[in-house]
Amino acid sequence: MPRFQALVILLILLLFSLLIIVLFRKFNRDLKTAFLFIVPLLVFSLGFILRLSIKPSLVDIGFFLTEFSGLFTSVLFAVCLLLGQLKYWKK
Repeated sequence: MPRFQALVILLILLLFSLLIIVLFRKFNRDLKTAFLFIVPLLVFSLGFILRLSIKPSLVDIGFFLTEFSGLFTSVLFAVCLLLGQLKYWKK
């Protein structure tokens, strides 16, 4: 059963990643920026797959990766807000 769950998680990760890439291409944006959105998805998915493991050490790493992806998203959002404000006030 964990293999089936891991496969479903990977398929959803692939679907979300492709949707992000298509959206960025539609708006003529650089794929480097899309990568910033795909990395947290990748880290979260990897962490969740590790959480399906039987070994406690892998489960612990999985919890760390899922929490880290949330933290990364929050920090990235805060950095973007700060950089946007700095750019706005330089004008």
